[in-house]
Parts: sequence; C-alpha cells; structure tokens
Amino acid sequence: VLFRSGSAWAQAADAATAASPSGPSPYYVGVSQGFTYDSNVYSVPSGPGDSYSTTSLLGGFDQRLGRQRVFGNANVGLNRYRDQTQLDNTSYQAAGGLDWETLYDLAGNLGVALSRQLVPPGVTNSVPEQASNIGQTQSVNASARWGGPSLLTLEATLGYSKVDYSAPAYVASDSRAETASLATYYRPGAALRLGLAARIVDTRSPQAFFDPANGTYQSNSVKSNNLDFLVDYDVSGLLTANARLSYTKQTNSASNVPGFSGLTGSLGLTWKATGKTSLTLDAARNAGLQATPFTAYSVVPGASGSLQTIATTGQYQNSQVTDSAGLRLTYSATAKIDAFAGARYTRDRIASTIVDASGNLAAPDTIDAQSTAFIGANYAVARNWSLACNLSHGHRSVSGGALR
Repeated sequence: VLFRSGSAWAQAADAATAASPSGPSPYYVGVSQGFTYDSNVYSVPSGPGDSYSTTSLLGGFDQRLGRQRVFGNANVGLNRYRDQTQLDNTSYQAAGGLDWETLYDLAGNLGVALSRQLVPPGVTNSVPEQASNIGQTQSVNASARWGGPSLLTLEATLGYSKVDYSAPAYVASDSRAETASLATYYRPGAALRLGLAARIVDTRSPQAFFDPANGTYQSNSVKSNNLDFLVDYDVSGLLTANARLSYTKQTNSASNVPGFSGLTGSLGLTWKATGKTSLTLDAARNAGLQATPFTAYSVVPGASGSLQTIATTGQYQNSQVTDSAGLRLTYSATAKIDAFAGARYTRDRIASTIVDASGNLAAPDTIDAQSTAFIGANYAVARNWSLACNLSHGHRSVSGGALR
C-alpha cells in the first residue's frame, strides 16, 4: 500500500518502481495503491486542486547467466481523479537490459525503456491550457568498454530516444534524438579517475516551427557538439563525487534560430556521514531549445464600421539555458524505516524570438524559476509489502508572474 501527498504530475507509479524483495528468487510481482492530493493540478495561477488514486501492478526479474546479467522491470498504473476526470489516464514504465562481459577486459550493456505518463505544462508566454497532456518516451542505449580496472579505459556509447505528446499545443516538442560518445579514462590512483570525451547529440523535431505564411510546420535539427572533461572520485564508499565540465557548441538547421556556445556541466556528490545518514547533492547547467505555437487575437474596425476579431498565428522560438541544483538527506532510522527530506531548484533563462506573419521579432528574456521542498518516509512492514508517505511543496514563477 502506498500513500502519497505531492505533485500530481509525478504520478504515484514513480514510487511503485519497487526493488525486488530480498531472497533467492530473481523474480518478483506486486501491487501498489497510492493516494495523492495536489493543491494545483495544472500548475497555473489560482488553478484547482484535486485528489487522485493510482492502482499499480508491478514486476521484474534480475538473473545472472554466467558472466552475463539480464534484468527487467515494469509497472502499469491506473490513475483516477476525483473531480478533474479529464486527467484520468493509464501510465506505465518498463525497462530491460543486458550487462555483458567477455575476455580481454571487454564489457558493456544494452538497455531499452518505455514510459507513458501525465506531464506538466511547459513554459509559454500565456497561461497554459488546463487539459491533459500524455507524454510517451522510448529509448535504446548501448555501451562497450575496454580496460576494466586497468590504468587506461576506453568507452563508447550510442543512444536513441523518441518523445511524443498527446496535446496538440505541444506538437513542436515531439523529438527524436541520437547520441554518441567516445571517452578515454585514466586512473592515477585507487580513488580517482579522470576522463576526456567527445560527445554528439542530434535532436530532430519533425514539427518544430510553425510558418504563419503558409500555415504549415517546419522541421528543425539541433546539433550539440561537446568536449567533456570528467572526474570520478570515490573514497571507500564514504564520499563519492562525479563532475563534468564541457565546452558545448549548439547549432540549429533553421537559420533564424540562435545557437549556443559556452560552458555547461554537472556535479554530483554523495557523503555517508554515518552508517545511517547520507547526503546527496547535484547541480547542472545545460543548453537546449524550446518552441511553442500560439494564437493571438486583436479587435479591428470592419468594413461597415463594426468591430471584428482577427486571429494571428505564430510561434515562440526559445534558446534556453537551464541551471539546476538539488539536495537530499536520507536517514535509516531502523532496518525497516527510512526517512528523507530535500529540496530542488531549477532556473531557465529563455531568450525568445516571436515568429508571426510580420516576421521575426525579438522578445524580452523570460526567467522560469521553480523550487520544490519535500519530506517523506518509507516503512518496510514485511518482506513482501511496505508503506510510504511523502509531502512536497512547489513554487513556480515565470517573468515575475507566479504559477503555484
């Protein structure tokens, strides 16, 4: 049984991705029941609150076959709202893969994942529509590594992902992304590993930009070339850290969309202060692109002197830089009870260009800041069932206007 209080967009299915119960069996099945109340289900100013129920079926396996390991997990959740029934949906998450190892210090993995869930509204220059938007994601990733625990290691990765949204207003956010990287790592000591990598990300949006002149969508390809400097640090498991500092150059196939060049990166730190207490910190700075269609209305005099309404269709094209940071404290009170608390802050700086029938017009930068604080606990009542409860509060402001 799962009791939750927090963001409606997270979906109780997220917490239902339970680990396999301890024991010799590599397989598990289970059910989860979650109840959530959200004070603003659409994340808009003065938006309605509602409660919803999530009933989930979950299962998974983790099996060793000699040097190889195969694994998988899945959950399906039935989400039903008390009042906002247009948000009723069936969510799912499924993932599986293979960890492989062979002679001459060759190893790697292959993984696939599928998900479907309710997603929050994105940043727009108007109040988002209070409607359901279902996001579906598919991804495939593979890596190969040579070197094992030796002084030098080579690692190559490939990935593909596909994201689609059900709401027509988010058609510009549908995307197909391909990633590739080649890295070499050097280990000067037992606790420290240094790396240098070349990484390419190619993201294609089939209907990225709306052309007001002919009423059709145009595609766009965002190519991001990155040179990464990587650091991994591990002191006997008590203190672990990883960092990435990258020089990123991002270009767009659409000539009227600005690119980006500069430093991006990420930092992760975990400190096990005691046998029961751990602290996790993460921070990141990344670049991206966002596009949102819009329809504006104006009132003008008609031929006979009467007033008539004229609709103008266009699109906001945004060059976006995202800074984020998070902190989480975990305390294992007993062998069965874990408590946690934390906070997260995200800030998007969005440089907008408005594209309409009159051409391209520069718009003032938009700042989208979101902060969330949370606290909760998990109780493993028995080996085969557990209870969980969490409470979170979020605040969002866009260009000075609060979205709570």
